[in-house]
Amino acid sequence: MRLRFGHGLIGLAAVFTLAGCTVNGPDPEPTSSAPASEAAPSSSLDLPQRPKDLAIAGKQNAEICTWLSPEQKAPLQVGGGRPVVKNGNNYNGCSFAGAAGKAQFGISLRVVPEGLDSFAQKISAVKAKTATTYAVNGFGAVQGQVPGAENLGCAVFVDAAEGQTLYVDLSLTTPGGMNNEQLCERAKQAAEAAVTTLQGS
Repeated sequence: MRLRFGHGLIGLAAVFTLAGCTVNGPDPEPTSSAPASEAAPSSSLDLPQRPKDLAIAGKQNAEICTWLSPEQKAPLQVGGGRPVVKNGNNYNGCSFAGAAGKAQFGISLRVVPEGLDSFAQKISAVKAKTATTYAVNGFGAVQGQVPGAENLGCAVFVDAAEGQTLYVDLSLTTPGGMNNEQLCERAKQAAEAAVTTLQGS
């Protein structure tokens, strides 16, 4: 399962890249051929005020792997925890392999050193028509799926601190193993679990 999980994460990362966003760092500057309004859209996020700043800045893979406790992993149906697959200048993070019935999936937690308000403008999944905003334990969050690849996973981006975003990604490695609602619900549960851990630290 680890091998399939690894390929699943790489595949989803490729989808994010092809969709106009990369999980390997900032996108290149937009070309001058794009209209100014499209190249730098104004933020439309209406996020609640953070209860406090979560201490995620500069955290390394090993510590991020502790953000899901054994008690939290059980209902998420994930185990272990290992550094995210690095490809270039990737965000620090931790990956957890999971299985629910016939569905195999991976959940990754990443630290993005950029505020959600500006980071969201670069993410095609956040700009998709299916994207939605809500609160995760009082912290503003945006949930989205890559347009045209919704059946591959779901991501939740949490406004964790000033200039810091907690990026929670669920990638499905068995196509059809979960529907969109199940994918996003599990991604949201993982985000809630990680934020709960961080609030208590």
